[in-house]
Amino acid sequence: MKFTLSLICVPASARSLGAAALVLLASSLALAVGPEGDHAALRPVLTAAASSFSVTPKVGSPAVSRTPQVIHEVIGELKSTLVLLEYGDTRLCFLTSSFGVNEKNMNNACRALVAKELGLSPAQVIAASSHNHTIPLIDISEATTSEAIGSNQPLNQARELGREFMDGLTRAARDLKKQLAPVTVEWGVAREERVTYNRRGRRADGTAYFIREEDRMLLDSKYVGTIDPDATVVVLRGNTGLPVASLAFFTGHPVSGYNPEVMVSFGQWTQVACEKLSAHLGGVPVAFLQGCGGDINSKYMLTGTIEQSRQLGEFLGDSYIAATQNLHRSQRADLQWTRAAVAIPHAPLPSLASLQKDLAAVDDFIRRGRAGDQDTLTCVGMNFPRALTPSYRAKLIEMVRPWYVWAVDQRQTGAADKLPKALPIEIVVARIGDVGYVGMPFEPFVRIGLRIKQATPLPCVLPSGYTDGSFGYIADATACNDREYMGGFFRYLPGRSPYRAPAGDAVGDVAIPILTRFAHGEN
Repeated sequence: MKFTLSLICVPASARSLGAAALVLLASSLALAVGPEGDHAALRPVLTAAASSFSVTPKVGSPAVSRTPQVIHEVIGELKSTLVLLEYGDTRLCFLTSSFGVNEKNMNNACRALVAKELGLSPAQVIAASSHNHTIPLIDISEATTSEAIGSNQPLNQARELGREFMDGLTRAARDLKKQLAPVTVEWGVAREERVTYNRRGRRADGTAYFIREEDRMLLDSKYVGTIDPDATVVVLRGNTGLPVASLAFFTGHPVSGYNPEVMVSFGQWTQVACEKLSAHLGGVPVAFLQGCGGDINSKYMLTGTIEQSRQLGEFLGDSYIAATQNLHRSQRADLQWTRAAVAIPHAPLPSLASLQKDLAAVDDFIRRGRAGDQDTLTCVGMNFPRALTPSYRAKLIEMVRPWYVWAVDQRQTGAADKLPKALPIEIVVARIGDVGYVGMPFEPFVRIGLRIKQATPLPCVLPSGYTDGSFGYIADATACNDREYMGGFFRYLPGRSPYRAPAGDAVGDVAIPILTRFAHGEN
């Protein structure tokens, strides 16, 4: 679209009004010479605004855990951040949080609330979680009143925290549009290898296993494996030269200082790093985007301390700051985005004989774990650390038993051949200047993200999981036949079949062509 710009003489009595109008116009439009050179064309400019808010849980609140647990200690507040982007009629808003804003009910509620406050559609709101493992349960439902709950104090506290979170989100979103200011896009990357390692190991017989902390100690002291070491910072800089907001990207499970049997509330190393980056940038809001961390662990899982988690956060924060020392100015300051459908292909269920054999092994493991057998360390392809009690290990295996019962029934009744052939999901793909973004509604393995980065003709790409959905772990094509915890996670989900190649790489098959078109300025 082109506009013809004419010079008009403004009477003195109307000059103040004309000046105000021109200022308003300049805040959303920029001049560019048209290809014919005979008049000027007007085009939008990218504007941005950001806001953060915090909530502080209480001791005794129910924890997010696979078994019923409460928060034993609260270590500071938990932060969430909104970043609103606008380019002409194209608008997109990120909500990032330690809480499970990607989980279905909370995702729907948060995106609807932000959309209402900002005059957007829910599709224009992206809600992404850091996947923090040290958080309390948050209940945003209003179906049950506190009076009806009665003396159920943990549930009351989850409901109270939910109200506090949604109130904070409302306040953070309410005035965001008024704060929109023109920005340029800059990005920088530093390499960080001190925080994470690839937790998918291979035994001598070729089978996969989960490299827990005790297993990592048995490997080479320098073991890291295949990770995504990029500590990426995107700075949205205003006309004054000062940052307006920042996006921070890194890949790895925030599980340091985490014990599922003694839960604490803590923002983890992700929040520590973002706070350090924010201070370096003058206090602007920083939105954390978690990478493809399905098979990437932070160090000290189950055995570490909060101080060790803070140390990892300091490492990452230092790397973020290092990234800001070599920022690249984006050649463009515009915005494109879309949502796209992806089908993750399913494999057939295992044979009836194999399922029945595994079900017997599950029942035996549960019996021995409940009895306190310390040798309950492996079952149906999964391995467990000694840091967890035998009874807790048994509970983790109890959770896959219903899947085996279901799968046996599918085989015995002949229904197995009628199961869905693929899992339909939706991803979001965006380009902010020269920065690409892919949001995935599951826990993607790291090679999924690395492939997207390597195959996309953009200088900076942020492939992120834990976004607008929670379909569990989905492996890349090289790992979809593994049966360790991550590769075999479908067994924790009712009615879910195994995956087959390309498995999670199907996201790249869809996202890479879209990002390539965006890189060339095409829709």
